[in-house]
Amino acid sequence: MTLDHTKIEATVSLEWAEQLHQLSLETGHSLEELIQEALGQYLDKTRVSLSSQSVDVEYFNLQKELLDLQKKVKSLEALSNQVAKLEAKLLGIEKIVIPKPSLSPISNFSQVLTDNNDQDEPDEVLTDFLVD
Repeated sequence: MTLDHTKIEATVSLEWAEQLHQLSLETGHSLEELIQEALGQYLDKTRVSLSSQSVDVEYFNLQKELLDLQKKVKSLEALSNQVAKLEAKLLGIEKIVIPKPSLSPISNFSQVLTDNNDQDEPDEVLTDFLVD
């Protein structure tokens, strides 16, 4: 008489045991079923009955995560709008506090640049300040 199943014992960390227990509560599967499924996935030999139920559970978990992420995105959009409003206010305040300097063509600097009456040659300019 041959056995279809063999009992295997293993020791896991307390953290893993707690996670398995929590997963068992969430999915409704026993610890033995979860461990068999995990080994089956590792060995690439999952049972169809557990696999379809696990897909349903995984789908539910992904939907939950998606809803959580959508909520976070909405809250970030609200914050982004507030930041944009604050940036606009800050820009308005900067315009009041730090006015832009206006350069008119009448300014002294622009007159120096546009003065065409200077007909001195470079040699003459260099020798004008020399004492004889």
